[in-house]
Amino acid sequence: MSSHHIVRENQEPALLIEDLFLIDEEDLGQLLEWSPTIAIENNMVDPLDARGYKFDIVFAQSQTNYAQENLRVVSYIDSFLQSAIEYLIEHQYKAVNIITDQISLVHYQRYLDLINVVLLAQGMRYYFVTTGFTKWKMGGEQLKIDSQGEEITTEGLRKIGEDLYETVADGLFKLGFSKSKYILIGETIS
Repeated sequence: MSSHHIVRENQEPALLIEDLFLIDEEDLGQLLEWSPTIAIENNMVDPLDARGYKFDIVFAQSQTNYAQENLRVVSYIDSFLQSAIEYLIEHQYKAVNIITDQISLVHYQRYLDLINVVLLAQGMRYYFVTTGFTKWKMGGEQLKIDSQGEEITTEGLRKIGEDLYETVADGLFKLGFSKSKYILIGETIS
């Protein structure tokens, strides 16, 4: 007996790769397991080609031809990340994983009501949450919480440094805040 998983168009998170060298091969392999739509800037074409990875969309500031078949080339003017996120929203993607070192609420805030954004860099996964967020974690795990100066309340966490928290015990932790709509949490990719 076999099971089949049907993946509908745009159901899986897209993958934006701003900097391939911010993630290790194993973590990248896990992201690629579900064959996401891969969008890159034209400066990532050669590094990805050299590793044998296929990509779907190349964002370029000038017209260029690429050898790969079924490739969409999208021109942009200012920011690759902005242009790529806007493109994905326009094409009804619900979520995106972004390999980037631009880890800040300010870069993504205006998109967060339109698409679920997860940032990946240097062995960390960052995501944006709203007040009342709860998640189960093992005791002793560390989290970075970038509250942007927002006064936050926590349950199940203890502060161990600036923007650094640790789960008190196995179980749920909870975050509360009132000024901002979103804050940024970072955790080690396991």
